[in-house]
Amino acid sequence: MSLIRKLGFAYFALFVIVAAMSYVPQFKDANGMMFGLFRLDLYDDALHLFSGLWAGIAALISTRATVNYFKLFGTLYFLDGVLGLIT
Repeated sequence: MSLIRKLGFAYFALFVIVAAMSYVPQFKDANGMMFGLFRLDLYDDALHLFSGLWAGIAALISTRATVNYFKLFGTLYFLDGVLGLIT
């Protein structure tokens, strides 16, 4: 198995864990902020879960599918970060 596919499985695990952490009360403060930094809602959780599942499926299929996943979602998450800095 190639390194890129292993990274796809790692992203799968990471995104599923991030989506699950939203429902653990110990990670939220009194205002409902995760680690006191940001708020995740149902849409954010769904996006993280969907991204993770897509990464896992791509890693199962092939190296090419995993590379395409990282190109697509890398661009989208980068733009999301830039938009977050602007707003």
